[in-house]
Amino acid sequence: MRVVIYFILIFGFIIPSFGQEVIVKQVWGNVEFLVGEKRTVVKNFSPFSEKSGVFILKNKNSQLLIRIGDKLDVLDFSEEKYKYPLKELIAPKQDLEKKEEGFLDKFFSLFSASHDDDAKINGMLVADKSGISRSFNDTNIIFIETINIMDGYPLKIDFSSSIDSDKIGNNEFNILVKNKYSDRIIFNQTITETYFTINDTANNSLSLNWDIEINNINSSKKIKGTVESLYVKSEKRKLFNQLKDKAIAESKTDESTYQIVFIESLRSSGLLANACYYLDLFIETNNNPKLISYKDHYTK
Repeated sequence: MRVVIYFILIFGFIIPSFGQEVIVKQVWGNVEFLVGEKRTVVKNFSPFSEKSGVFILKNKNSQLLIRIGDKLDVLDFSEEKYKYPLKELIAPKQDLEKKEEGFLDKFFSLFSASHDDDAKINGMLVADKSGISRSFNDTNIIFIETINIMDGYPLKIDFSSSIDSDKIGNNEFNILVKNKYSDRIIFNQTITETYFTINDTANNSLSLNWDIEINNINSSKKIKGTVESLYVKSEKRKLFNQLKDKAIAESKTDESTYQIVFIESLRSSGLLANACYYLDLFIETNNNPKLISYKDHYTK
């Protein structure tokens, strides 16, 4: 009986490590996944979990952005390194061969660290997203999930998913955003679109905390929610800023690596409104088909 228990304990620890999936977020160039004699062309947003499989980057134009759990990584082609066994990718980093640390390596190293400290503001945990719900007292009020942002970064809020699709046309919405504690008005406009942008989010206090109210002028429906700044350590913010600068510079070219890594990193940190702003900005700048495909995946 004791032997059986030992086996259960041993395999309880072993199996999860190989049960992890590698999610391919973006493919550049020609990449295949080889399992024995079977070759599969790697496509965007595909999961891979076969522990004996190997990613093969076919040439210098080949590159992969992957996610393993809550960690992101970029796989590059070189003459010395173009094969990436899946079991090595999901192994602890200290077990992998050391390589010279470039900018993205440094960024992912810090980005993949524990988010526990980054989720605190003044010693209090930032609340989990609340989802969308209707008020028990007033069915005309819809409460949307808390919107986390990085202060100092512009944001774009799209509220179309909170409105019946057949009632969006020919509507006007009054958007009121104000400071939760001082009632200072941050944004107050009437629009016909189902999204709005706020460029000035610089904040001198410890944390940014806004109330949002969206009133449908043609009906009694209204949407309520909050915007809160997510605390980001200074070193991580510095790397985010560097990545943003690289992404903006790259948006004037036909490349898309830094832009997608930047957007994916914002999304992974829960900064969806910031990610929405920059993704649309990059698309408007260059209309890159890779970015359009990336956006279509998240708006289906």
